[in-house]
Amino acid sequence: MTDHFNIIFPTEPLSVLDLGSCPADWTENALKSATSSLRYFFPKAEVLREKLLLKKYHIELLQIRTEEPFRLRFQLDRDRLFLLFTMQGDLRFSTEDGTEVTTANENSFYPSHSRAGVYRGEIVEESVVKALIISFDPKWTESIVRPYRVLWEALSEIALSDRQFSILPRLRIDHVLGEELDEILDFNDANIGIVKLKMRKKIAMVLKSYHEMLVSSGLDRIYLAGLYIMKNFTDPEIDIQSLLQDLPMSDKTFRRKFRVIFGTTPYDYCVRLRMERARKFIDEQGLTQKEVFSLVGYTDLGSFSRIYRSYYRNGGKK
Repeated sequence: MTDHFNIIFPTEPLSVLDLGSCPADWTENALKSATSSLRYFFPKAEVLREKLLLKKYHIELLQIRTEEPFRLRFQLDRDRLFLLFTMQGDLRFSTEDGTEVTTANENSFYPSHSRAGVYRGEIVEESVVKALIISFDPKWTESIVRPYRVLWEALSEIALSDRQFSILPRLRIDHVLGEELDEILDFNDANIGIVKLKMRKKIAMVLKSYHEMLVSSGLDRIYLAGLYIMKNFTDPEIDIQSLLQDLPMSDKTFRRKFRVIFGTTPYDYCVRLRMERARKFIDEQGLTQKEVFSLVGYTDLGSFSRIYRSYYRNGGKK
């Protein structure tokens, strides 16, 4: 079996030791069912990497303590779905070219989809980061999440998206979920078959909890609005204003929550998707702006050219 993702450190570690023979004195957490537990030493940082690698899914507890800004890279050889639980500290992710960025904040979790490629992770100085990462093949989740309509639709849509990576709304790790995570970390059994069954049940339970929290918070309505834009942004007659109808919240609240999830307003999110698609056509397929503008939802070449020029002059961030 191979890793679901590889971690590339910025420099060669000074030494690498097995956690069994060299436990760290600065953390109380361990993934007790791990099949690999290593401690990496750097001049001003330490990394603890414990992983349980199974055929269908990969569970990893990644802990980092650093005195200076620390950067690492994650390399994926194929598309993966992730559940990321940031139990301590903040971890900033971006694509290799830095065009897509998100921060996994302390005491939060979210599902995401990442395409094959290289990603960067950054940690600020004088900090400790503790993250539980569960990765799996997108096809493996079908039987688990299909009963949960909103989550199923969301995961299906981001898996079909041409974005390098997509995340679902971040939610807080509450007391009940925290206990589930503790059980994942503490469970151990010499029988690997029992470990597989136990962990599969825990993953299913966590996904169910996420769906329930998403719906009870009302964020499912916000995310479905984002999915509508994601599906229809190439339609020149897309009606973003209609998303505000029949919502159990004010327009102001909707826009504020939309910004929390997608990082921008509904209108600018539509523009971002159009610009990213246009750039792919232009840079990767060699099409001209005249050939592209109608493919990404514009009816006027002049309007498209002005927006495209302004968008990328400002670093592609709206």
